[in-house]
Amino acid sequence: ALECGADVVKIFPGEVVGMKAIKAIHGPLPQAPLMPTGGVNVDNAGEWIKAGCVAVGAGGALTGGGKTAAEITETAKKFIAAVKAVRA
Repeated sequence: ALECGADVVKIFPGEVVGMKAIKAIHGPLPQAPLMPTGGVNVDNAGEWIKAGCVAVGAGGALTGGGKTAAEITETAKKFIAAVKAVRA
């Protein structure tokens, strides 16, 4: 994917692959722009960034459970805050 010019490499399912694997991938491929999806939530988003991911993907944690647009917006703000906190 990197040789073909991918901007980001999706890692799915994140909860199965795990943060240790992200760190292991970055050993030989430190330039790999990794983004986990599956199992990413507000509580662990920052940990994924600390592990070396450039971004996180969220589906159910963002929109699941019949959330209203306002609730989705609030959850998105929490994701942004979690990522910004570890990048500061």
